[in-house]
Amino acid sequence: MPTPADYGFFPVPRNIEELLNGKQYLHKPAPVNVATAVKFPDRAVVLAAREFAKSKLPPETFNHSHRVFYYGAVIIAQQFPEHANNEVLLETYALTCLLHDIATADEFLYSTRMSFDYYGAFVAREFLLNAGAPQDEADAVAEGILRHQDVEVNGTITFIGLIIQLTTLVDNAGSFLSLMAPETIDSVVKLYPRLGWTSCFARFVETEISLKPWCHSTAVTDFVNVVKGNKYFIKRYESD
Repeated sequence: MPTPADYGFFPVPRNIEELLNGKQYLHKPAPVNVATAVKFPDRAVVLAAREFAKSKLPPETFNHSHRVFYYGAVIIAQQFPEHANNEVLLETYALTCLLHDIATADEFLYSTRMSFDYYGAFVAREFLLNAGAPQDEADAVAEGILRHQDVEVNGTITFIGLIIQLTTLVDNAGSFLSLMAPETIDSVVKLYPRLGWTSCFARFVETEISLKPWCHSTAVTDFVNVVKGNKYFIKRYESD
């Protein structure tokens, strides 16, 4: 029977630089072709979550949700190899990725005054429990979604929360690119193209802050410009 730790319920430093001991990486990253080397979890609850996400999200966000999964799967395997063979952990991470932006969908954005990441955690947890996920798994996903924009560096966070935060920073801001080989990133974007993700996400952040000037997105300093300044991905994958 899985333990809470299998669902990522163990503390790691919230400060990613601290976790990396001030280095660019813990282990030198090797190139990976994720299309052949990384298997997306395929238990029924994951397939249900994937269909739910696909039915609610635009293609740009659906692809982003998959990119962060593949980034995370490679980072876990190469930087935290002690967790690489934990199928429960990887499944929980996949569910977190699929649902972390679920409340950016218009259906949810306009149905509440709550911040999208907070409301999305409730939507995801309810969906997963109804789909038969164990409570620890649904709770771990919700916790990760709640904290994936929690950019303060103090304290601790769950392992799932750390990885989803780290990989969204990779995809949205071009941060922590040293944790993967460039060829790995190429293979992820080839499998799930960006489709102009930078401008798409920047528009969402602008919209949410305009609608809900109290929202959690305002906690990220100059958030819109951070997203628009994602030079690595813009130049490499989004330039005409």
